Amino acid sequence: MTIKDYISKFNTHPVLFVGTGLSLRYLNKSYNWEDLLNNISNSIFNNNDEKYLDIKAECLNNDKFDYPKIGSILEKSFNEFLDLDINRHGEFKHINDRYYDLLKKDNKVISKLKLYISFLLQDITTKPNMKGEVELLKQLKNNISSVITTNYDLFLEEVFGFKPLIGNGILLSNPYGSLYKIHGCINDPEQIVISQEDYEKTQYQHELIRAQLLSLFIHNPVIFLGYGAQDDNVNGILKTVFKYAKYNTDTFQKIKENFLIVEYEKDSQNEIISDYDLKIDETPIQIKKLKTDNYSALYKELIEMEYPISAVDIRKVQNVMYETIANAKDHNDKAVKEVVVIDSKEEINTGDRVLVITYGDKNTVDSIKKTIFKDKVIPTQMKTDDFIDNYFEIIADKNIDYIKVIDNITIPSNHYFPIFGFIKVFPKLKSKDKIKNNQLKSFDRFIKQLEKKPKKDIKKHTSIEDVNRDSTISLSAKHTNIVFNIWNNNIPLDNLEAYLKNYPDSKKHTEYRRLISLYDYKLYN
Repeated sequence: MTIKDYISKFNTHPVLFVGTGLSLRYLNKSYNWEDLLNNISNSIFNNNDEKYLDIKAECLNNDKFDYPKIGSILEKSFNEFLDLDINRHGEFKHINDRYYDLLKKDNKVISKLKLYISFLLQDITTKPNMKGEVELLKQLKNNISSVITTNYDLFLEEVFGFKPLIGNGILLSNPYGSLYKIHGCINDPEQIVISQEDYEKTQYQHELIRAQLLSLFIHNPVIFLGYGAQDDNVNGILKTVFKYAKYNTDTFQKIKENFLIVEYEKDSQNEIISDYDLKIDETPIQIKKLKTDNYSALYKELIEMEYPISAVDIRKVQNVMYETIANAKDHNDKAVKEVVVIDSKEEINTGDRVLVITYGDKNTVDSIKKTIFKDKVIPTQMKTDDFIDNYFEIIADKNIDYIKVIDNITIPSNHYFPIFGFIKVFPKLKSKDKIKNNQLKSFDRFIKQLEKKPKKDIKKHTSIEDVNRDSTISLSAKHTNIVFNIWNNNIPLDNLEAYLKNYPDSKKHTEYRRLISLYDYKLYN
């Protein structure tokens, strides 16, 4: 059957299960598991490929390589390698600096290998020839329920803007609009799963996570992207699901139609989905497979698919429901009394499907009206931090009601504030000239200070990741170097945007405010 025929049968929003193949497809710099381990080995053993092959040979078991065991050997070797005096201030100085900084400030002992991986995968710059396809991928956001990935990098956060969930956070999650990072994330190196010990330590947790996700897999179509058909992650999920479905029952037949593996085939424009036979614990199962290089065709059909209720509205309803239940009080007349779900147009006089009706205190009702019924609830109490934290969302939504509130707040003259984008959306802002002038003065002061620094302290780089990796730049000088390179157009704004959207520290920090204000100035002034 064609892609269109297959997707037209969907009754619920699909789940994307994403592997490293997708990052390899779209990013300038990415690694599959084999290449990542090989890179680590070369860093330790001076690009001696045979040393990595020796380690692989040690880990051959029943004609299969035990990659977690390889990870364990390399983690031990890497950590010992960085402990050598010669490496404390050499090529890996930035890793050692980060290690001791975390130990000193947070009392955290994090594997130096995991810190190295977190630096190695920071760059999520898209291949120029893939930007069009990535834009299509971004549009899937409104027509998918959630994303699950074994990838460590931040590419999917950048594409979908979903909330990333790691470790135990997955167990307490709202399924819609979540990004499940089941093997950890570079923003939390401690949670990265790379070694045999990591897999053993998280085995019970992963069983709970799989149970948590089981409902998603049973009730939603699941599309595997970036995996081979024989991948252990694919087989592990299928094994979990079909463990609960009796062979050849109606439920079994229905569930197996939910699974589609998209397998890369170079230069293929194929749009025909075929049956794919495999065995799970000796049980024969037939699911669907698409072998192609034409991912755009798949994305377009997923984008055009229409559902009775959009994924965006379901996310909003579930978020309101979670918040309503969490904040409800047993013995408070002002608390929410009841939530009624209505699934019939005839029950009310409106052309739209109504999802939730509630009565209770004013704040709850306003929240429901604003997020579900699209009534304008104009905010009156916002702070500068609210605009900083939600900058990208306010600009993307062209939220004039929010921007108007800027006229009612006090922004200290020496504070960085991204005013230019807000003016672009709403040029009639009364305080625009005053705030604009203050921002220009702030940048002028900072750049003059920067120009006074010795030239040896400022290095030219073309990405933020390169600045962070440069061991000749001290931690305290990283930010200054980033600002210098952005100001002088060495670092592109899309690189800065990706960095800001995945900023690892508190967004209220002065450095973040300066960077987002610089981004805003460069893009909209």
